[in-house]
Amino acid sequence: MRINRIFEESNEIMRLLIAREAVDQHLQVAGELLQGDGDLRAKANAAIQAGKFYAKWLPQLTVGEGQNPRSFAEFGSLAEHLRFVERSSRKLARSTFYAMTRGQAKLEHKQTVLGRIVDIGAELFAIASAAVYADTIAREHPERRQAAYELADLFAGQARRRVDVLFAALWHNDDDDGYAAAEKLLDGRYTWLEEGVL
Repeated sequence: MRINRIFEESNEIMRLLIAREAVDQHLQVAGELLQGDGDLRAKANAAIQAGKFYAKWLPQLTVGEGQNPRSFAEFGSLAEHLRFVERSSRKLARSTFYAMTRGQAKLEHKQTVLGRIVDIGAELFAIASAAVYADTIAREHPERRQAAYELADLFAGQARRRVDVLFAALWHNDDDDGYAAAEKLLDGRYTWLEEGVL
């Protein structure tokens, strides 16, 4: 599907490793429930433990500093980007949790979903890093403040649009159709496309 690219090359393997780290806490807490097997008693105990964990964890993902228009004011015009990062980080945690409840043990095989989750996290990290670095430059070299803020603002705006697209693609995508087409390709359904290529 992608000419001259090797699936699961080093960057994609890293995405999967990062994704597994992101869901590791959930697997420790609710892994017994997510697996299709196991006896009823073990599942009941796992449900109780998961209930205790998520009763504390989920409420923290509703409201945070990102909703406060005065948050991160020390970063001046870049504060809005940091508020976006804070809000989106909580949204990412909620989305990851939803993906786990929806995909359960099969989520491990949904590499495009896991890849998008990792990409969102990477973009959010990059936005925060750019804002903090611009602020560091501004403090160390006040004459460069405006230029540093301009570049960080431009980058953050672009990255925010990428984050929005990635969030939308988590649940609205062509992954299943692409997978089905790839299987048909492997079965030889589209070999006629190769005719006359050489």
